[in-house]
Amino acid sequence: MGLDFELKQLLYVPNIIDYARLLFLWISLQPGYNFAVWYAGSYLLDAFDGIAARQLNQCSKLGYYLDMVIDRISSCICLHVAAEAMINLGPQYAWTAPIFYALLVFVEVIAHGVVTYYAEVKGVHQKLMGHEYKVVQLYLGNKGVLFLACAGFE
Repeated sequence: MGLDFELKQLLYVPNIIDYARLLFLWISLQPGYNFAVWYAGSYLLDAFDGIAARQLNQCSKLGYYLDMVIDRISSCICLHVAAEAMINLGPQYAWTAPIFYALLVFVEVIAHGVVTYYAEVKGVHQKLMGHEYKVVQLYLGNKGVLFLACAGFE
């Protein structure tokens, strides 16, 4: 991945896929639309942006960060909607909302922020870090395990 930004990168196919993901997320939050359907559509598109980038030789620093930021936005939206749903179920379930918000802050903001910062400082892709740990090898080395872990979190 080059450090130089070129205007044409804005129109790379994987980046256009990511713009569609953002649109799907926005639609998912609109009144009268089915959140789960539009959220799932955005999540499904996430599986294709990286494939498109590699197949079309359109990997870029912009795409790398765009994908990560949209992943964080996506997960934050999902956790927020889950917290809101628990609050709307009634006071007996409202106590769970702070758990969702704590997960949102800890996992999505702090943990991913630290990993992203460390990867940038080290000059290494985040998925290439931590392979000395067996759990990281299992998580990142097996596409099936990675998919199930991500789908389970969502």
